[in-house]
Amino acid sequence: MICYLLGDREFYKTFFKLAIPITIQHFVSASLNLIDNIMVGQLGANELAAVGLANQVYFLLFLFLLGISGGASIFAAQLWGKKDLPNIRRILGLSLLIGGGASLLFFLISISNSQSILELFSQDPLVIELGANYLRITSFTYVMTAITTCYSAVLRSVGEVKLPMKVNLIAIVINTILNYLLIFGAFGLPKMGVAGAALATLLARLVETAVLLFITYRHQYDVISKPSQMFHIPSALAKRFSNTTGILVAKDLSWALGMVLYMMIFARLGTEVVASINIVSTVRQLIMVLFNGIAGACLVMVGNQIGASDEPKAFLYSQQFLIITFIIGSLMGGLTVLGSNLILAPYKISTVVFQQSHALILINALFLPVTVFNMVAVVGVLRSGGDIFFCFIMDLVAIYLIGMPLAMLGQSVWNYSTEGIFALISLQEIFKMALCLKRFVSKRWINNLINEFDNPAIF
Repeated sequence: MICYLLGDREFYKTFFKLAIPITIQHFVSASLNLIDNIMVGQLGANELAAVGLANQVYFLLFLFLLGISGGASIFAAQLWGKKDLPNIRRILGLSLLIGGGASLLFFLISISNSQSILELFSQDPLVIELGANYLRITSFTYVMTAITTCYSAVLRSVGEVKLPMKVNLIAIVINTILNYLLIFGAFGLPKMGVAGAALATLLARLVETAVLLFITYRHQYDVISKPSQMFHIPSALAKRFSNTTGILVAKDLSWALGMVLYMMIFARLGTEVVASINIVSTVRQLIMVLFNGIAGACLVMVGNQIGASDEPKAFLYSQQFLIITFIIGSLMGGLTVLGSNLILAPYKISTVVFQQSHALILINALFLPVTVFNMVAVVGVLRSGGDIFFCFIMDLVAIYLIGMPLAMLGQSVWNYSTEGIFALISLQEIFKMALCLKRFVSKRWINNLINEFDNPAIF
């Protein structure tokens, strides 16, 4: 019975083949921000807060791109179950058009209104100046991020997970070296501080994009074709993709907007609070990379089974993923509590920021099993079956009817501490877990999005 619930040899063989490279890729991506935070953190709380606030724009864009690439992953995974290569290539082309267009818009807004954007978050003139300089430089990475995100999503959905991982690894090595050289002015280079961190990120993203495209087209992976084929997108495919992905993008953007509003609430409490939240957010992102790998493997494995019309196996795989996630989440929460002091050791921060960050890390660890369960349930299980609208409504209720009112009451009425407000916001995860479990058991999330397209000529 235990083996049945936790998975057999076939399950784990595919699971590790997909999950390990995806986890490494997410770890590398998260480490790019972690390296920036640690190195910029050596300069002081103002610099750390400036980078954290400036990255809120990138955060919004990245969530939009995750929605686009998430939609591409859903369709590509199910189409791969049918071995429908022509339409997988068209999905890649469509995601590039939408993601690239949005990234260009974000770039234009950020580069021309950087100071005004920072003034939305902070009233500290130094933080605004530093953050605006950082934002102007990093805005040039937006279109490149769209390209790498879309290509990586489709490649992973058809089982090619090693290339995105290797390219990300190259990026983090370059970013680390350039951060050291440009932030601190090593080997006779000018000491650029926050601007140096931004320039290092830009150069690392440039190399990442160039290498990914060069290897992808030189190797001629199955999902790659001529631009005339990729961007020749029939209306039936565009409509189906837009309907599904539009809801997914709205969901991710509404969630991202909620996170930005939370950051604005914390920003009113002072620069030291922003620095603490920035540290904890980065640490949390690093912890979550393992579960991003699990969710990515779940999306591909369950999506492939749904596309192949094997719904019983899709449900069984999903059940196994959720059980494994909760067990590992509980273990990771315990390890986070034990290693909380070690996690904060690399940061050069004041005693107040250290104590706040330490308390927030402990609260995050307490909710971690539930948080990661919800993440894998939504990103891995429900998305694989195209159950996007349910996820959208659930997020709206959790953030704007539970988390946000509690945060505002905690700050303005109850006068809670930063730790108390953070804990109130985290209560929404309990609500989401209950809904995810109910939805999962109902099996109403299992939808074959490509079933009516048995004849590829329809596209």
